[in-house]
Amino acid sequence: MKILVPIAGKSSFFDEKNSPFSKSLIEIKGKPMIEMVVDNLNTIDDKLEFVFLVNSEDCKKFHLNNILKLISKDCEVVKISGDTKGALCSVLLGIEHIDDGELIICNGDQILDCNFNEAINHFRENDYDGGLITFNAVHPRWSYVRFDDNKNVIETAEKRPISKYAIAGFYYFKDGKEFVKAAMDSIKKDSNVNGNYYIAPAINQMILKNKKITTFEIKPEQYHSFYSPKKINEFENGNY
Repeated sequence: MKILVPIAGKSSFFDEKNSPFSKSLIEIKGKPMIEMVVDNLNTIDDKLEFVFLVNSEDCKKFHLNNILKLISKDCEVVKISGDTKGALCSVLLGIEHIDDGELIICNGDQILDCNFNEAINHFRENDYDGGLITFNAVHPRWSYVRFDDNKNVIETAEKRPISKYAIAGFYYFKDGKEFVKAAMDSIKKDSNVNGNYYIAPAINQMILKNKKITTFEIKPEQYHSFYSPKKINEFENGNY
């Protein structure tokens, strides 16, 4: 199973004065953020092949590629020069590592206190083409899903609440190539949000092709996103 983790993007919440290192190297409870992310995903009971999409400058300045190889011995590191037009574009730069096997795309700044195996088995046993882990929210910083009475996803949206079900930065695809097709279609149709392209809107292209997409719900307190220093402090102090 391939796991793609995009960590090339910059964050306006972290300035160089207070956070001189790459965001993924900020320490949380004594470990770099990305190590916590990998440890969390390693609870998946499968042969995992990690692919990290990273900023080439972070490799030059902080040896991020070496660190990733120490954290995940057999991983692939795709170096990206400059900025991309969003997570979807970053992920597609790793296209040579995506095959027709199972694919997971996961944010590089979060951990989930949930049983990933239970979620993945739910997706597999019901033969879904895609599966998303969700939690209850209404804030426009997240991506969202809307589904029918049978829990089949009928629409996704980025930074636009269309329901109370936000995507917890975890995307499962039965066939990685199907995701690539959907991603290409999404870009061709210019499905951008404020000039950037994201993973969630690409799911709509799969839905248009009658692909079956479902969700696995967790509680909000099980989702820990480290998008800001405040959120990191809350996690370290157990205030969530």
